Amino acid sequence: MIQYEDVINQIQFFEEKRQAVLNELEKLKETVPEKARLRAVKNGNIYHYFIRKDGDNSNGEYIRKKDRKIATILAQIEYDEKLLVILQNTLENLNKYKEITNGNPFDLALDKLSSGKRELVRMPFLSDDKYIVEWLSQKYEGVSFKDDYPEFYTRRGLRVRSKSEVMISDILDENNIPFLYEKPLKLKVETVHPDFTLLNIKERKEVYWEHFGMMDDMDYRNNAFFKIRNYESNGLYQNDSVIWTFETGKYPLNIREIRKMVAKMKDNLGYE
Repeated sequence: MIQYEDVINQIQFFEEKRQAVLNELEKLKETVPEKARLRAVKNGNIYHYFIRKDGDNSNGEYIRKKDRKIATILAQIEYDEKLLVILQNTLENLNKYKEITNGNPFDLALDKLSSGKRELVRMPFLSDDKYIVEWLSQKYEGVSFKDDYPEFYTRRGLRVRSKSEVMISDILDENNIPFLYEKPLKLKVETVHPDFTLLNIKERKEVYWEHFGMMDDMDYRNNAFFKIRNYESNGLYQNDSVIWTFETGKYPLNIREIRKMVAKMKDNLGYE
């Protein structure tokens, strides 16, 4: 569905081009006789050019090769004039369409119902904003924390399991990328709880981020690779549906690189 903002951007783009062409046209017209026109005649594989001046109904005056710049200017003038007409028509149509798209039609229809009736309606399409709100509001049972487990909290008060997860959570929040923490995901072999479930709003699908933070430990590392294989056997692959990050005691999470990665990922997920 074409968004209102897209129409506004198109109007701005074509208006800027229209003004640039108009400025160019005014300058070009100062370099040739007033109301002069170009005539092109093909002879074999070669075009010959003639200039018709104001009121001249003849074939026009032949433009010699050394004066070909005049032909180029006249051709550009004719193109610019035709383009200005088309751009003006395009802008008029876009401005009409702007009035139509000023608001999501699905939301506009919903607004015409009373609040009691709205709760009963199933909308055939949700705007991105509404889709995100509904996605974030889903209920699920995560993994509980043991009584003696260390407490780590993000800036918004979400409890996570490590300092690295605090950093990742905060960076996602800084970039306004919605996520759910340890939401269950049913795979063929078992149900897992990805550290972070992100929403790709462009494709309206979920992307899973697993951070493996104890890769020094042999048992933990073997379990991590089993987990990765489990994702892959369910058709969930890196750079498409899953994000892997790793660290060890010697090589901790690189916060600067995570920031860069999330900034790049933001656009791919549909959050400009």
